[in-house]
Amino acid sequence: MRHAMPAVGLFFLSPVVGELLLGATSIDMLWLLPMQALLYGGGCLLIREVVRRAGRGWGSILLLGAAYALVEEGLLDQMLFNAHYSGNYDMVSVTHVPFLGIGAYGLLSVLAVHAVWSIAVPIALMESLVPDRAREPWLGRIGLSVTAALFALGAVITGWGSYDESHFMAPWPRLAGTAAVVVLLVVAAFRIRPPVPGRAAREAPRPLLAGAAAFLLTSGFMLVLQTHWWSVAAALAIAAAALALGISWSRRPGWGLPQVFALAAGATLTYTWIGFGQTPDTGSAGTANLIGHVILAVAAVALLFVAGRRVRAYG
Repeated sequence: MRHAMPAVGLFFLSPVVGELLLGATSIDMLWLLPMQALLYGGGCLLIREVVRRAGRGWGSILLLGAAYALVEEGLLDQMLFNAHYSGNYDMVSVTHVPFLGIGAYGLLSVLAVHAVWSIAVPIALMESLVPDRAREPWLGRIGLSVTAALFALGAVITGWGSYDESHFMAPWPRLAGTAAVVVLLVVAAFRIRPPVPGRAAREAPRPLLAGAAAFLLTSGFMLVLQTHWWSVAAALAIAAAALALGISWSRRPGWGLPQVFALAAGATLTYTWIGFGQTPDTGSAGTANLIGHVILAVAAVALLFVAGRRVRAYG
């Protein structure tokens, strides 16, 4: 059991970051965590395991994270297509793209929050907690099969629950198109290779610089991304700049786990402060939510402190 503890930790860390730390679910609804972990944690753990087994890198994780985003929000709960999905906001009518039947704001939002914060960040944090096992699989065949079954169960619960609540079903061409894009993203994830450090004259940045850049860029992205075309374009530019910078840095000599952890830490701190201004989709607002988020923020900083010490001690 001890050997599988990082896998169990990742299974629950993904929904904690993706839902609780963001403020989408308030802490008084913590009892929902096991159910949320079926889809979030099952998907995150599956992605991590197949990527590490295949010897691929963070590009593959991000592509599979994007595929996960489209599965959850396009095929299961269909938030990308349902303008009445939530009473708090409409992600379809704003910045609408008619031939796709979605909103550009909604698409960019779900791709970013899931690929980065629901998938990549929890993986990086958990691997930093066990740096000696960061690149190896954590599950055997049985564990992998159980994880796949839990993810499938989460998919059924999410899809059926959403339909039972809203009775909405997107037109089949849009669902088929979404499924096709998911397949293309999965294929692309296993076609690309991890970046190989080159012979660049400049060394990889220090972890502190990498973390600060991640914090500023992710915070800027979240602040700029609003329900207007100009803000979507600005947020997309920030995302493209962050991706280009990450690719460039990862090819420099000296790039490794300390820098990866720093990027994840910066993104985690962005969610930590963003969560204070969020109105929960699930659970209570007001004082109870504020107290809960203070607890989560302290826990997040403590986790980063422990992970950072382990990464430094390892190498």
